[in-house]
Amino acid sequence: MTDDTAQAHDTTTAHESPGYRLGEPGDVVIHAGPRQSPRIVSVPTRHSEHLIDLAAGEDLFDSVTGLLESLDVSGLMVEFADGEFGRIDYVYPAYGPDAEHPMSFTSEFHHDGPAELRHASATVGKKDGVPFTHIHASWLTGEGLVKGGHLLPGTLVGPKGMRLRVFALADAQQFSEADPETGFFAFAPTATDSPTSESVPSSAVISRVRPGELIDDAIVAICRAAGFDTAEVRASLGSTTGTVFTDSSAPWPAVEFTHLTGSVSGALGDNSQVSLEGEVVDVAGEVHTGQLALGANPVAVTFELLVLSR
Repeated sequence: MTDDTAQAHDTTTAHESPGYRLGEPGDVVIHAGPRQSPRIVSVPTRHSEHLIDLAAGEDLFDSVTGLLESLDVSGLMVEFADGEFGRIDYVYPAYGPDAEHPMSFTSEFHHDGPAELRHASATVGKKDGVPFTHIHASWLTGEGLVKGGHLLPGTLVGPKGMRLRVFALADAQQFSEADPETGFFAFAPTATDSPTSESVPSSAVISRVRPGELIDDAIVAICRAAGFDTAEVRASLGSTTGTVFTDSSAPWPAVEFTHLTGSVSGALGDNSQVSLEGEVVDVAGEVHTGQLALGANPVAVTFELLVLSR
């Protein structure tokens, strides 16, 4: 949902029905704090792609944040390609305490023992001046259960190791800061002072999308602003107000995406085409996968989008 679970709302330990009316999947949530502008914050950037292998037993958060230094960049987006978790510490979405604050997180859960990676994505930047990462993931346990959520420090790489597809952003950095609108922390991109960034065409855009914006419309707007007629969405994560897939749905008020990928064509014309696939974790801890219905999925708290020119 956000890049940090530390916020003012109460947490719950299980799937508890709240004492207020529930909305339908895709219903917009108006947060209690002052509305912020702009609703989409984007930074064009050059990017490079890297396949990185993590060894068994590595601390996942330390390894991922350490890539900022080893790749000599200020911002990263990461897709988890293959591998295995060892210990997993995590939370997942929960109902908030009242109708004005309907979104929160569960208390911490722990999984000990190997679990096969299904999907995961990460945003990597800084918080309070030190490297920080936001990771959503899903996994298959040894008992055959599919689980997922917002990972926490303490999570380890499993015995089979793990492979990452890393998108290094040459001209963009990301900072996690408290959001007065939602009461949560969230990453927002800013431009670096790269001396060559103005002379070399951008190959990607990193964006933060605020609550209530339809995710597919936001992606088209990002492409148009960047001059990308054809583009690919990779390594993106965040939350929507439930999810409306083309053939099913996940419940309101928030789900967390373990990944969002897809394509855009004709973005600079009058008949843009968008196709998006994603996997989400809901307020019951259930995992759902499918193709997103268009015009039906507004952002819940924040969305961190990586769009690549193609």
